[in-house]
Amino acid sequence: MVRPRTCRCISKFRQASIPFFDDMKHPARRHIPSVVNLNTFETIARRGSVTAAADELGLSQGAVSKQLLDLEGFLGTALFDRNNARLTLNDEGAAYLARIRPLLDQLEAATVATSGAAQRMREVRLSVPNTFGLLWVMPRLCGFAAAHPEIRIHVANHIGAVSLRDAGLDAAIVFAENGLDDEHADLLHSVRTLPVASRELVSGRLPMSAARIAALPLLYHTTAPSSWASYLRDLDDGIELPLPGGTEYNLVTFALKAAEAGLGAALAPNYACADSLREGRVVQLNRPSLPSQRGYYLVRRRERMDAPAVRVLREWLLARRSE
Repeated sequence: MVRPRTCRCISKFRQASIPFFDDMKHPARRHIPSVVNLNTFETIARRGSVTAAADELGLSQGAVSKQLLDLEGFLGTALFDRNNARLTLNDEGAAYLARIRPLLDQLEAATVATSGAAQRMREVRLSVPNTFGLLWVMPRLCGFAAAHPEIRIHVANHIGAVSLRDAGLDAAIVFAENGLDDEHADLLHSVRTLPVASRELVSGRLPMSAARIAALPLLYHTTAPSSWASYLRDLDDGIELPLPGGTEYNLVTFALKAAEAGLGAALAPNYACADSLREGRVVQLNRPSLPSQRGYYLVRRRERMDAPAVRVLREWLLARRSE
């Protein structure tokens, strides 16, 4: 019985050494460590300890430690100096972190763009400080929502410093030193404070002298207890100090409402008292303070700064920053 020639041909074909198929069976391998281990290393470096990294990643400390050891084994070098339970990033670790962190950001951005591009193009996750957010940002976001119904803004609030990465934010509005040296930051509002009081509390003509203002019940803000002394001394360096004490408020809005009610004079940021002045609920007692050394900035997360929705929101806010 003669076997079919096709079988023999196939047999010979399988035994032959053909470079193309050898390459397919043994492709060139990239010398790249596990992305999971890289992310763990970045988290440990950012959070400062295995314990904090484990808490953020939702893993046990043992699992996090093993992933770090696996990465160090792959690289053939230690990335941290170990002193008992403490980890300190060494020179090799710092240099490696500086190189891989932008790559992780790019990988995350590419993954987000691919897995949920249509939805994320229409979303912005924004965090704002309480008082400025309520009085300056929210009215502008109402206009933004009417003009751009296709974009959804997720608004949260923060007190003090905020990490865009840790909080999963696209952008935040922060109170920072003027001249913030960051290519991802834009000044939205320079703060100046104004001395204000209800018209019923004020006798005589405006503007009032420093001495006349000092004779009024003064309302203080707990985070800036010396603001009245600084303002009045700038207005008249011969003013008698110290000033008498007065009621203290922990929120600018509380002090402003007290001033509207005739309880005293308040130093209020320009963004907080603009409506009260325009509607006649308070009057301005004298000139504004000197410009503050700090202002409110829109800061965008680096890998989301060019996202269409983030870009549209930035342009909208910048166009209205003088309002």
